[in-house]
Amino acid sequence: MLQLSVVTWNRELLQVWQKADAERQALAQEYSRLVLEKSTLTAHGRIDALARKRLGMQEPEHTQVFH
Repeated sequence: MLQLSVVTWNRELLQVWQKADAERQALAQEYSRLVLEKSTLTAHGRIDALARKRLGMQEPEHTQVFH
């Protein structure tokens, strides 16, 4: 009887571990996606900052739209 409960306990622990590992993998994928998204978003800001600093570019004071 004791051996059966150990086997059952072992199976339950394996299920818990598999669920936790699947969650870890999902979180690692989400983290990678967020890192990529962050680098994409910050790249535009970096280009804008370099254009302003190195080329002296700035926003126009007045804009006019022609139709």
